[in-house]
Amino acid sequence: MILRLSTLIAATATTGAVAMGHLDWDTDGSGGLNPDEFAAGFAPMQTHAIFDRDGSGRLDEEEWQPLSEVGEYVNMDLNGDGGVDAYEYRALLFNRYDRDGSGVLAGPEMDMIEGDLAPGGMLDP
Repeated sequence: MILRLSTLIAATATTGAVAMGHLDWDTDGSGGLNPDEFAAGFAPMQTHAIFDRDGSGRLDEEEWQPLSEVGEYVNMDLNGDGGVDAYEYRALLFNRYDRDGSGVLAGPEMDMIEGDLAPGGMLDP
């Protein structure tokens, strides 16, 4: 069974984001998303860049504020380089969605992604 994540991200002049439709992220057909599948499917949406207002490639504390429900900024810089880069951002989001700690996103966890990407959701600035 291939899991299809149906999400529409509105294009905006400030982000240059492209409207997305169905995304086939479950490349191994397992019915869930492992971290690699999540990263590969999520990265092209460039949501990190939406929050990276200064274009530094890393989210600073101020840029992190809209994402604060993921966790406190002080704990988000996983590699200690002074900001949250795109890799860390995707890892932190995966952990947010993996509520049962199984290492695979499935069922209600996928609904959380849909909600965050929907208009007015956490990832829709």
